[in-house]
Amino acid sequence: MSIFKIFKKRSSESIVKLNDIDIKDLFLTPFNQRDHSWILEFNQALKRHSFTKLNPENIEDEIGMHYLNLSLDNQDNSNNLEFYVNTCLENGVGISISETKEKSDWIFSYGDLLNYSINGMFYSGEISQPFAGKVTDKYIHNREARIGQPSEKFLPEIARKNIRNFLFTFNLENVKTALIWWVDNNSLTLAFNIVPEQLLNYKEENFQSLLQFLSWYLPNQYNVIFIRETEDFVEL
Repeated sequence: MSIFKIFKKRSSESIVKLNDIDIKDLFLTPFNQRDHSWILEFNQALKRHSFTKLNPENIEDEIGMHYLNLSLDNQDNSNNLEFYVNTCLENGVGISISETKEKSDWIFSYGDLLNYSINGMFYSGEISQPFAGKVTDKYIHNREARIGQPSEKFLPEIARKNIRNFLFTFNLENVKTALIWWVDNNSLTLAFNIVPEQLLNYKEENFQSLLQFLSWYLPNQYNVIFIRETEDFVEL
């Protein structure tokens, strides 16, 4: 799932480098105008820019998620964004891009970075080779479905590790997962065997928050649910 913060428009007197204009204008594009062309332009613009670490290098957002703190500056000692992606995936953090130390102009969640690693571009809606091994036909919640295990391409081990670490902070250990394809609407859902009684002092809003936090670790096109396990689930 993506988290964005729109930064204020520049005044007419603002002095910016010519090669900064395109990406900053893309940052300002309203959400309802971020179509396929915007996605392509955004990915191309990122490749033309480089970034350096700010101080502090790591920051936390208002919901407790962590980010590598980068500045868009194109200095001699800077690197392209791809240089930082693998490190962030290993460490379980997203990326924040800032023009100043005071605010984040653009944020990539861990799931955004994972999507880039899997599909080679940010905000790709593509899902390919989702299953690994045997897939079983069955009914789940009275719906015709096929269930199996997510492939390494769909859910790489590095992401599984960070999701396990995250769930451990909620005292959830040995969590199992399965991938479900719903026949009626031709959609995929990543399922985890997490149920309310596993959580201390359960409240519905806390359960939904956990689902939202977990989605931060996954590409935006992935659907996620918590359900009781069947024999098709295996340990994450």
